[in-house]
Amino acid sequence: MAPELDQIAERFSRAATCYQQHNTVQRCSASLLLQGFTLRGGDWLDLGCGPGTSFTDVHPQTVTAVDIAPAMLQQLRGQFPNYQPICADAHNLPFKNKKFDAIYSNLALQWCADLGAVVSEIKRVSRPGAEIRLAMVADSLPQLQQLGLSSRCFASCAHIRQQFARVSWQYLHIEQQTLRSYFSDLRSLLYSLKGVGASMAASHAGLRGQGYWRLLQQHAESLRTQAGLPLDYKIVLITARS
Repeated sequence: MAPELDQIAERFSRAATCYQQHNTVQRCSASLLLQGFTLRGGDWLDLGCGPGTSFTDVHPQTVTAVDIAPAMLQQLRGQFPNYQPICADAHNLPFKNKKFDAIYSNLALQWCADLGAVVSEIKRVSRPGAEIRLAMVADSLPQLQQLGLSSRCFASCAHIRQQFARVSWQYLHIEQQTLRSYFSDLRSLLYSLKGVGASMAASHAGLRGQGYWRLLQQHAESLRTQAGLPLDYKIVLITARS
């Protein structure tokens, strides 16, 4: 893997044991994705699988689970022993052409530096008529800007659409939705960002340590609603048929 992908793999491996404590938005988007599948049975690929997703309702014959973080795959083995875990990079999948009947990816592909290459790989390993359902984080996170935090700027929906449109599909539909998650406190809100790659930096360069943290908490409390501290994710949902 490229050096930057090694760093991402290491970061996710360190977070593997506590990932599911903070994956609020991932659970919401997973539900949206799985509701859209019409296929039952067949060979499935979970691309960027993390600690794993339950596909009980779609009854796959096989699930191949790909991630670049070995520790995530170790977590997956414990929860889903029937899945086949593969440590690999989405830019260069180690599979033969036309292998899968369904491809699923939940909030993982926004990490990829070359989305066009990933889209080509998805097309290559999907069988004719295969169902493809993917979710990606796009654009920025508005509440972070309100808190004076800068986060990684994700690709726009227009860019994502452009990369998928370069490939020939029987069917392609792309839409953007806002998913709002609520958190009990600022710390849990910030932890949730790690799973989608929204690394942060303070724009208040002069503030450090406990003084900065107290000020940040005060700003966060000004955003609180009855449901908790809100965080809006712009999620791009991609549905394709190969």
